[in-house]
Amino acid sequence: MSQPPDATQKLPVRKVSDEEKRGRLYEEQVFPLIGRRLVERLVEGVPLKPRSQVLQIRCGLGGTTAELLQRLDHASRIIDLESAQGLLDRARANVGAEQVGRRVFFRLQSLAARLPFGNRAFDLVLANVGLADLARPDEFLAELARVARPGAEVRVASPLRGTWGELLDVYRDVLVRLRREDALASLRGYAASFPEADGVIEQMEQVGLKPVTVQRDHWELVFRSAREFFYAPVVEFGPLARWKQIAGKGAEVQDTFLAVKQSIDTYFSSQSFSVSIEAGLFIGQKPIEPRS
Repeated sequence: MSQPPDATQKLPVRKVSDEEKRGRLYEEQVFPLIGRRLVERLVEGVPLKPRSQVLQIRCGLGGTTAELLQRLDHASRIIDLESAQGLLDRARANVGAEQVGRRVFFRLQSLAARLPFGNRAFDLVLANVGLADLARPDEFLAELARVARPGAEVRVASPLRGTWGELLDVYRDVLVRLRREDALASLRGYAASFPEADGVIEQMEQVGLKPVTVQRDHWELVFRSAREFFYAPVVEFGPLARWKQIAGKGAEVQDTFLAVKQSIDTYFSSQSFSVSIEAGLFIGQKPIEPRS
């Protein structure tokens, strides 16, 4: 007869991977502040027809996928691309096992690579991306147009110039005071990498998506202090590494960011530190080719 388990015996603890930890942090503390607002705008009022083939790039946590599934007929299919394994796993879990591999297909895919699909493959293309993070945003937009069928709608949601503007203003003042001309040039380049809305419209129209409209959005993230700001996951696991790279190496980084923190706490000592998020939803259509 088998013996009952010893109640004093500890059950083995499953080791949580770094990818899983990052995925959980994104779901709980990053996505609600930035990602949710963008993906909600992305799927509002999307045109859906029977037997649709939908491509969704950076599917968030699967919420929009689940919403699209409710609105699409059972002959339609969704392909979700994500560049981070932890986020892909959480989206897959949130959609539901009965849909995965039947109506929804998840795929790990770098946004820097050519999309792994043929021309004119999709009836709807949705992309929630930071165009500023891409080395060649024009090539990325051209890929979206390439895989869209004639008549398909292509939607792109992205942060725009002015995002993190309050922090960048303080950072710039510190670098001027420290006479860090090299870092100032890098900071100007970083700020300029965030696109203007007119520039995105022009790029989308150049790759054949016409007409293109934009819906602008603005909101603020509020922090009680510089310390709270820099240790917030939305910053620490977001743009902070890039900001530190601008500052240089070694002691330069420490000295620069100490000065930035002190400046924030001095300038905003009697109030919260608010930073802006500027975003745009761009909607374009691939023209239907005239019959010969």
